Amino acid sequence: MSRQSPIAGTPSGEGNPGARAQPPSLGLPDPAPNRVPVLVDYSLDEHLLEQIAAVDPRVLVMPAFRRVASEKPGTSLENWSRLDEAELEPLLAQAEVLFAFRFPIEWLEKAPHLRCVQLASAGSDHMQDEGIFTRRPDLLLTTASGVHAIPISEHILAMILFFARKFNIAVRAQAAHEWKRFRGGEAAGKTVCIVGYGPIGRRTAQLCCALGMTVLVVRASIDEEQPGDEQVERFYPSSRLNAALSASDYVALAAPLTPDSRGMIGEAQFAAMKPEAVLINISRGELVDEGALVAALEGGRIAGAGLDVFAQEPLPESSPLWSMPNVLITPHNSGSNPYYNERAVAIFADNLARYMQGEPLKNKVDKERGY
Repeated sequence: MSRQSPIAGTPSGEGNPGARAQPPSLGLPDPAPNRVPVLVDYSLDEHLLEQIAAVDPRVLVMPAFRRVASEKPGTSLENWSRLDEAELEPLLAQAEVLFAFRFPIEWLEKAPHLRCVQLASAGSDHMQDEGIFTRRPDLLLTTASGVHAIPISEHILAMILFFARKFNIAVRAQAAHEWKRFRGGEAAGKTVCIVGYGPIGRRTAQLCCALGMTVLVVRASIDEEQPGDEQVERFYPSSRLNAALSASDYVALAAPLTPDSRGMIGEAQFAAMKPEAVLINISRGELVDEGALVAALEGGRIAGAGLDVFAQEPLPESSPLWSMPNVLITPHNSGSNPYYNERAVAIFADNLARYMQGEPLKNKVDKERGY
């Protein structure tokens, strides 16, 4: 089957199963009464496109990518190319649903029938920053929140253990060919503060509990300090962030980037943290005042940092973070795993089924909260 060809769901049953009742909550004209055109701006293998088409016989899948020849046949990114503008415009003109990581915001002007955008990313700040709701306040915007829960929670745990067992010393000693014995610490019995309690935060709490750690959580959705549950000792509101930080040995940032969370970790927060505390950031670099972080690390106000995200990416070669012995850097790949596409498509397929039945969607972005 050609990559440029639409992939239709297979009709079944008697009568006309392709005729779709207008979802009552959307209130927009239906451009295709017998099909729901779904534009997939995502380089997916054929079996995943067919999985989307199989959600409902009324779904018409329109891939926006084609496979092209590559000098590196064992890779994935180089094997795909987005259709050119002349090929895309008629697809945009029909599209009712869009599945994409990130797309040119100008597409909205070319997609008058677009009602729903499902992002393949867990966050939506990149599209909100480009004005998706300003241009189209009517859109339903959903994310793939939860797609990263397993790999990123394991990444956080790996960073905790890296510092707990003092592997930063071992790595540098190995590079210098030095047999340098040292006393490692333990994560068990320590306290971790998880800032943000979505799917990543919840699974991180589960893993930390399994290690025998005490878990504190800071949540923007509560107004007062609250008792915890079976895996959380205590919940803190954002207004009590510093109190939670002062009680913690590890601080893991797993909160979305919003106007309220931008720069939430700065000089005052580093001053509140224990000198032996470690900051871990797998969310967005903009949550942290990087200058204040460097000063805190250089001044011994905190013991270390495990960083997967930065205010500027790639991290500039001139950044002092590169050469700090108490910093572990990964290149914004904490969510990397071999199952991403399958998990993202499963989330989309579930939401697409809900959309087709006019049911509430999961992971719907709240325009007021920003996530």
